[in-house]
Amino acid sequence: MDHHLDLINKLLRLEDIERLLSIGAPDDEYESEAKMIADRVVEHQASGGEIATEEVASIIAGVWKEMFELSDDELLLRREAFHSIAARLISQ
Repeated sequence: MDHHLDLINKLLRLEDIERLLSIGAPDDEYESEAKMIADRVVEHQASGGEIATEEVASIIAGVWKEMFELSDDELLLRREAFHSIAARLISQ
């Protein structure tokens, strides 16, 4: 779990989806989201084993919608970033 959390947190910081780090937010800005994503990925894996990129991207989108109160249109604008993070997470 810690490996997942560290990696997810790193990927979220690198992608900086909301551009918060680039405007001076603290380095731990996305830690809450990283924890939620890691927990949900581990839950999914515990119930079904392997997890696909699309499923991880969906988990990330769900967390983002919840934490940033985004509309469906706003989520669509971030879809590429969600998939990029998911693909890098799956490849690790």
